[in-house]
Amino acid sequence: MIDDDNDDDTSLDVIVSAIKVLGQHAFCTVKSSTPHNHIDFTSSLNMRKAALVVGASRGIGRQIALTLSRNHYDVGVASKTEKSTEVLPGSIYTVTAEIEAEAGRATPIVCNARKEEDIRNAVTKCVKEFGRLDVAVYNAGSITWEKVINTNTKRFDLMNDINARGAYIMVQEVLPHFLEQKSGKIILVSPPIYNRFFKGKTTYAMSKVSMTVLVHGLANELQGTGVSVSALWPATVIRSHVTDKMKVPLKLMRTPHIFADAVVKIAEDPTERLNGQALIDEDYLRTVGVYEFTKYRCDSDHEPPRMMPKQFPSLLVEEEDQNVPISTAKENMKSDIDSKL
Repeated sequence: MIDDDNDDDTSLDVIVSAIKVLGQHAFCTVKSSTPHNHIDFTSSLNMRKAALVVGASRGIGRQIALTLSRNHYDVGVASKTEKSTEVLPGSIYTVTAEIEAEAGRATPIVCNARKEEDIRNAVTKCVKEFGRLDVAVYNAGSITWEKVINTNTKRFDLMNDINARGAYIMVQEVLPHFLEQKSGKIILVSPPIYNRFFKGKTTYAMSKVSMTVLVHGLANELQGTGVSVSALWPATVIRSHVTDKMKVPLKLMRTPHIFADAVVKIAEDPTERLNGQALIDEDYLRTVGVYEFTKYRCDSDHEPPRMMPKQFPSLLVEEEDQNVPISTAKENMKSDIDSKL
């Protein structure tokens, strides 16, 4: 069992897959990281926007916050971790300090993803502090990779609270702002839906796939509004504090910069073409002209193996446009009830 309560869980998920598939248990000495030459995607250096990153104290979330800042976003750094420790390094204050050290603007926000009021406060604080909000990223996560019979309801509730419910609350809180300004990008860290993802971790998969269903379903409601929602997931293992603790070989991993670069590209897409899409970081970057991925390697001599499928099944059916309008369905339901009274 692995549990990473209220922090990003993408690395953990793909780590276990990598170890199971490759049978690797060797340890490679971790070298000190060198600054990554970030990609500046912003069209105007003078135009600052604002972003909220929930689950931003370490790992992928930290890098998303840093990369957004380097691309001229003011950033709300939201997480429940207020104090950095040796056991769990990184906090909302350390990430904020990193951004400010690069002349960026950030605000630390205490946010327990299990608490609705904390997520509401995070959104409100960003709008108040920055005067606007353009991007909202939900990266908080909890993971337990176990069989159903070994996953009790307490663990089930934890994962659903942090993964599915937390994401839903953030979406509900940012939507009024985005719809009013007729623009905004919502990005949820969740995978495409496919059968293999369920195996051996059904309970966890339920909570993450719920997030992707939210992306697909909400997209229908957002058509033509200027607001879009997308899911994003890594193609390979992403290095984090957890991977270092688990002694995952560097050759199996990429740096979190690839995921963060994909987030910024999604945020800067001026169209609604990504609305409702469940994307893989590498695959999406290739569609926008990024073909050089060696810079994302943790071990410069080895390209990490891909853990995600190359293709995903379509969820569309031939009768896609034959749904009964909600108003008609409600009227039929009312008539049916009235006839039985």
